[in-house]
Amino acid sequence: MEKTTIANEKTNRFFVRLRRIPGEHWYLAAEGPKITAASRKVKVPDEIRTQDFLIDQISFFNKQIWYHFTYGDLSGWLPKRNIRKTFRRLDVPAIKQATQADIDNQLAALAMLLKTAGCQISEQQLRTAIEEWQSTNTGLIGLSDLIISETHSIRDLNEVNLRQLDKQILRRRPIILKVGGLDNLKSSLIVLTGFNRKLYFYNDPWTGRLESISENHLKKHWLHGNLEAISY
Repeated sequence: MEKTTIANEKTNRFFVRLRRIPGEHWYLAAEGPKITAASRKVKVPDEIRTQDFLIDQISFFNKQIWYHFTYGDLSGWLPKRNIRKTFRRLDVPAIKQATQADIDNQLAALAMLLKTAGCQISEQQLRTAIEEWQSTNTGLIGLSDLIISETHSIRDLNEVNLRQLDKQILRRRPIILKVGGLDNLKSSLIVLTGFNRKLYFYNDPWTGRLESISENHLKKHWLHGNLEAISY
């Protein structure tokens, strides 16, 4: 049965929640890093069924997709079919901007985005690239060369609808949004990291924390930022 494992993929870490389904939720407990025929079926404890599960690996086994999770001392494999489609949050550590200056806001936002792609660009190199971009007055799309050079891809999300932002999050890619009026600031950058039915999650360089915002308020602040957004 082990030969039915088609692929085992490390992934940018993200959080999921379990669907509300009849009966018991369960996972496969595996001794090693792969699912095998010996993996045991274990009930998910009732007290954590509504919590967020951190996913760090994806596997294909017996014609199904499985997510490897950790939760405290527990670890195992959850079947994708038991995961909510209406919730996803990427594991992106928040970075607080060093000063109130726009360049430090931009530096923090870009650092969060690029680190998720495994980039090793130094703070000084990034600051220099931002200063060059600022002189062009081209909007977020003007950062394309920088993002492509570091991640080998680019995704222009200017003026897309929120569902397209959701799809990018489901691809495990955070998004930089330009917003206006958030934190009483005329303009700033935030890093969108997740969504559920009613809220969006984002890292705010101004506070240095993971924050949440309603869909309507996100639309309003993003509109004040001229609907600019970019990812990789």
